Amino acid sequence: MNMARITPLQPPYETPAGEEVKQMFGEQTPYVLFTTMASSERAWAKFRAGSLLDGRLLSLREREIIIERTCARTGCEWEWGVHVMVFAEKAGLSRQDVAETLRVPADPSRWSASEAALIRVVDALHERSTLSDEEFAELSAHYNSEQILEIIMLTGHYHTISYLAAGLALPLEDGAARFADYEALVSS
Repeated sequence: MNMARITPLQPPYETPAGEEVKQMFGEQTPYVLFTTMASSERAWAKFRAGSLLDGRLLSLREREIIIERTCARTGCEWEWGVHVMVFAEKAGLSRQDVAETLRVPADPSRWSASEAALIRVVDALHERSTLSDEEFAELSAHYNSEQILEIIMLTGHYHTISYLAAGLALPLEDGAARFADYEALVSS
């Protein structure tokens, strides 16, 4: 295991942030990203304020496509692996779907039209930090303005999480998916 660059909050998690972490994870050992962020009350509050996981505007599948693609494009195996482990099956993403989040360039024929639009948006934001009129029009054909804001914010939020995980050199979580477990599926 890597040496922590910032010491994560340690049990018994008796700070306000620690109490929230305990509540989130119950009996499960909390993920190191959460305990690291909770080591600073300010960082924890800002981190939690960015949460877009309520499922109100996007389906779980749409959300996970955005998150997994964003994390794959940033090379953040830590967050990608956790999301694959925890959410991929619940979101109806097959093993091949998950592998496709790693494919660059994307193969739009592997996705529905709306899902392909999500992949293109994540790629455009990753590569150019903007959307062309054509990319925005394609997204608008499938999503309303409130959803589009959420899609862009979700992509940005997971860029930030990717920067945190990489910048802090977080050790990969036990049981989380690894890029190598899926890369062979996209090279065929």
